[in-house]
Amino acid sequence: MTEHHQSESEPTENKSLLSGKVIVGFIVALVIIVVALWFTRGGEPEPAPVEPQPIEQPVIAEPEPEPIPEPEVDVTSEPDPVVIPIPEEELEPVEQEPPLPALDEAGPVLVDEAMAAGLNTSPVDSENMVRKLVVLAESMAKGELVREAHVVAGPESRFMVQEIDHQLYIDERTYARFDELATWFYGLDTDALVRLYNRYEPVFEQAHDEIKQPGTRLRARLLDAIAILLDTPEPTGLLALKDDKVMYTFADPELEALLPAQKQLLRMGPDNRALVKTKLREIRQRLQQ
Repeated sequence: MTEHHQSESEPTENKSLLSGKVIVGFIVALVIIVVALWFTRGGEPEPAPVEPQPIEQPVIAEPEPEPIPEPEVDVTSEPDPVVIPIPEEELEPVEQEPPLPALDEAGPVLVDEAMAAGLNTSPVDSENMVRKLVVLAESMAKGELVREAHVVAGPESRFMVQEIDHQLYIDERTYARFDELATWFYGLDTDALVRLYNRYEPVFEQAHDEIKQPGTRLRARLLDAIAILLDTPEPTGLLALKDDKVMYTFADPELEALLPAQKQLLRMGPDNRALVKTKLREIRQRLQQ
């Protein structure tokens, strides 16, 4: 009974072992196949990776900015500008100088123009004035005096002297005889005087042609006459005199040796002499410009 029992259990165990081996073998075979496939495929190049295609993004149009409305201008808030017309500049008519008169008629016309220019011509004698002035200028340029050529009257009062300790001197009161004449000459407008001379210079030159030395001009002779008068010395104190019966002469030899035009300026006195010299310097400056 015992043996029979063993014989039945063996076939059962063998059957179980066989089933286990079959399963194990199947698994092993499956692993071998997978490994074989792995190594056989390892030598083939891997397929190139597929580059991802860029996905186009839809373009979204930005909305245009709405125009900013311009501020409305209230045309009624500001008045229209007032346009002030600018008056056109009126051009003053240019006054044409009248033609110069002939030499023989020039004196009265010259005096009238001098008065119109504001010059005091009351002491002036207009008769044959242009020729007289030219003779006076030419003679004074030599230091001489031609009394017939004077166009202004001299003083009416007489020349006065005084005696001190048996010596004659010029009475200083006699200088007052020339006060009016010196003040008149000094008060003349220098610019107006020279402008008038410049305008009438052709007429003066025509008169000068009648008496001049060749190659000289009146303007130069005027400057020579002025220079001689300005060179008059300025002595101080009383001026001593000598009575030569016919006329009085200066006791000082240096003063008596002066030119007649210079000695006449000494007899006018220091104050009047200063006025005359000041005016002569002004005239010379304008004539030389």
